Amino acid sequence: MRALFALSFSALLATGCYYDNEEELYGPACDSSVFGYSAKIAPILQANCQSTACHGAGQAGNNGELITYDQIKATVDDGTFRDDLFVTKRMPKEGSLTACELDLIQKWLDAGAPND
Repeated sequence: MRALFALSFSALLATGCYYDNEEELYGPACDSSVFGYSAKIAPILQANCQSTACHGAGQAGNNGELITYDQIKATVDDGTFRDDLFVTKRMPKEGSLTACELDLIQKWLDAGAPND
């Protein structure tokens, strides 16, 4: 009887445990040691800022187009970029950036917003 109980208890424990892959649960780990413009920053901006309704082609208001590095760097240099993301948190208007994306952008800005 004891053996049956021990076997049943072990089976119950075994089915209650499972292996979780952290990357599957939370997405890929954030590697903020590399924060180059082309590899990391431009894709974030393309996905979150450069829609035609915001800062895409043909936009005149709201700092206009933010497509090229030079256009983005101008808003970095005048302080608008950092202010809109980190101080007033007005951007992005729709959706939000992940903690990893914000960390990458912060490191890029702190490094002087280099073009790779």
